[in-house]
Amino acid sequence: MASTEDERPPKRARQACEPCRRKKSRCPGEKPSCSYCQRLGQQCVYTGAEAGEESAGNSQKMMEQRISGIEGKLEQLMEYITRPASNQLSPVIENHPQIPELSPPESFSTTGPSGVPDAELYLTFCNAQPLLLFPHRSSLASLGKRDPELLLAIEALGVRFKKPGVIDQNIQLEIKRKTERASQMVMMRLASGTVELSTIQTICLLSMLEFTAGHIIRAGSYTRLATYLMSNLRINGLESLSNLETERDERKLCYVSLIMLKNLQGSLHPPGDSLDLLAEPGETAFPLGAMMFKKGISHSNSGDPKPDIGINGSIVYTSELWAMACKYAASHVGVDAHPPWSPSSDYAMINFRHCEHESLMPLRFRLHASRFQDHPSAELQARRDYWSPWLFFQLVWHAVPCLVNHPFLLSMRLRNFRRTMPQSFLRNSFEQLTFHSGWVVHFLELIEAKSFEVSDPTIGQCVAIVATIYLQHSFVEDQAFNRKAQTGFEKCLRFLRNMSHRWPHIDRQVQQLQQLRASVSPGGLMTDNIAPGGTNSRQKWSVNLQLLWKILVYAHASNIPDPASDIFGPELAKDSVGCSGAPSAGDITDRDFSLIGSAGISGHKTVATECVTYPPEQNDDSIQSPSQTSPRIEFSGLPRDPNMEISGGDTIFLQLQDYERAFEDWLSINPT
Repeated sequence: MASTEDERPPKRARQACEPCRRKKSRCPGEKPSCSYCQRLGQQCVYTGAEAGEESAGNSQKMMEQRISGIEGKLEQLMEYITRPASNQLSPVIENHPQIPELSPPESFSTTGPSGVPDAELYLTFCNAQPLLLFPHRSSLASLGKRDPELLLAIEALGVRFKKPGVIDQNIQLEIKRKTERASQMVMMRLASGTVELSTIQTICLLSMLEFTAGHIIRAGSYTRLATYLMSNLRINGLESLSNLETERDERKLCYVSLIMLKNLQGSLHPPGDSLDLLAEPGETAFPLGAMMFKKGISHSNSGDPKPDIGINGSIVYTSELWAMACKYAASHVGVDAHPPWSPSSDYAMINFRHCEHESLMPLRFRLHASRFQDHPSAELQARRDYWSPWLFFQLVWHAVPCLVNHPFLLSMRLRNFRRTMPQSFLRNSFEQLTFHSGWVVHFLELIEAKSFEVSDPTIGQCVAIVATIYLQHSFVEDQAFNRKAQTGFEKCLRFLRNMSHRWPHIDRQVQQLQQLRASVSPGGLMTDNIAPGGTNSRQKWSVNLQLLWKILVYAHASNIPDPASDIFGPELAKDSVGCSGAPSAGDITDRDFSLIGSAGISGHKTVATECVTYPPEQNDDSIQSPSQTSPRIEFSGLPRDPNMEISGGDTIFLQLQDYERAFEDWLSINPT
């Protein structure tokens, strides 16, 4: 009996392969691979009793193989559900409206060579630099439960701060992949009607990603979409919005960030395309930054009329000033336009807002109070959430007068005012230009000395604007002025090259500046009548005007050359506005714009060379001749720290300080 049992064949369950046993299906039992597994294309494994003590190890190995297979199928599923719209996709969306949430945030743990997750790089280099989408000093753990599309957009921005940056092809591909997947998930949420706050936050980040990638039309569509969604929400407490550093409501932060995003993209949006949830229907939208300042003044009970709304609240106002300057640069000036010195002109309005901005800015954000240069580099890096917005305020505030007084942009507004332009306006414009461009280069020196990485791409555009001014001045005949300008231009290029490792549109700016410098060529001699019976000849230069204007207009400077890679398909791409190439510089010709090689706007034909700008007693050292309209001004180089003692001859800083002290003395006199 026992022998009969010993000879009994093993049970079918023991003869079955492991895949059939798990599925409880009838296994044919062929070896080494059964026909059932061969038909399904899966690995066939037998584990008989002879395995003995190896069964535990085999089970562990099989478990790992199963997990690997599941992961592979999940990847295939993700590729399927994130595939562009097709006939197979619609039933999936219909049956599973929450399908975007199925995407595992596996990239959340992606780390760079230093072991820092991409999302943490975003919090370090991007949050509040410039968009404060998440509360001040948010932790990496606070991002862990975000929707997958938001995590992908966050990481697409953060991954560029790995070394060596976007010059690495792998990092470029990773940014592109994450951006595309985040965009697809956003579109699926729109189609399925499951839009949440994270969706709008993602759209804001996608707009920034596309803008810096050169896809200007796509970026504008994202910004308008986010604006429309936000305008259909009721957000309580906006009227009490003040210090953004203490604000924890992400809906309010998203609202403010969207306004800043529209401001920073400048000329990309028409003037009527505004977002003001506090304005009644039909009312004119009031700038948020100015509203926050003025509301604080009206409710302030202290003796200080300057309320402290925090550095992030302050730069909202700065972004509004930047938006005005960008629209000024991009606008086409008609023949009936007001002259720049008219109070109704856009030039005068921007100057008014610029002065108002300075009067409302808290004193503790000024250079003499902040003492950026006295802080150790490690401390500056640890407090990036403060110092990056602070640098944004400083550099944008100084860049706005440089853009508004840029000789090329002013020349377009002065074509119809030959012989009628006030010479005092000319001098004031030149002094504003040299004073503020000098301060921008001074800040670049401080940043370089502290090895502080500037991550805000808007600052790169500010530096590019100043670089064009120094390029123009680097061809003047005055050797001292020439050398200072060449040094300033090289410092601007060096700063932009460092930023180009993070932002592809900054790399295009560097290339365009180099092309602009290469386009400058001698164009003969220009003869000026400096006195009756006397003439003065100086070198005339020509420059690529279209390229110059493209650099000055932020949206045009960021745009990629090929519009077909933006948003339109082959049929519409050829009719895209960007397909026509660089923006038109109107009717300005080289004869109108012979400014290269002259200081400020003095080379433009609207400037009457025989008009006297400076009094005769000042023509011995500060100017070349009484009738010269392009003076040698010693403060055109890098400015000194206003707190340092000034020695030597009189300079503009000493004169301004003396004037300020005298003015304060007058204000301190008690009336009798």
